[in-house]
Amino acid sequence: MLEFNAALIAFDLYARDAREVIDLLAGKLQAQQLVSTDYGAQTWSRELNHPTGLPTRPFCIAFPHADAEGVNRSALAVAMLRQPVVFQNMADPEEGLDVMLVFMLANRNPEEQIQTLRNLAMLFGQPEKLVELRDQLTPQGVEDWLRRELCLGQDGG
Repeated sequence: MLEFNAALIAFDLYARDAREVIDLLAGKLQAQQLVSTDYGAQTWSRELNHPTGLPTRPFCIAFPHADAEGVNRSALAVAMLRQPVVFQNMADPEEGLDVMLVFMLANRNPEEQIQTLRNLAMLFGQPEKLVELRDQLTPQGVEDWLRRELCLGQDGG
């Protein structure tokens, strides 16, 4: 079961760089005791070695995450950025991508993580879906849209 609620959404976020986005989302997860205090550092460390930026259209997204040991309960945190921050391309780590949407995954179960990534990848291979999500006007709108599109129950999972 994937925990997800409006408090896990950073809406209209201004951030200087990818590290700031990761730390902020990890802080939101940590505030609900979903991850350990060092989850942000673990995620950033993993991001440096295994980048998660994807060159989706009409704008790029990223899926930063760390290993399961820092995760108490599986969850999803989302950042909707006011202006892009650079994440390195998953397929070509030399290439920086201007990312507008960040989905931080915290999964206790590796199988569950693969399924969550697959669901998100399928959804965001569709440019019109990215635009629909970006066009949500409130954190509640973002939460409702993601629940519907990712088939997340109202109780979080």
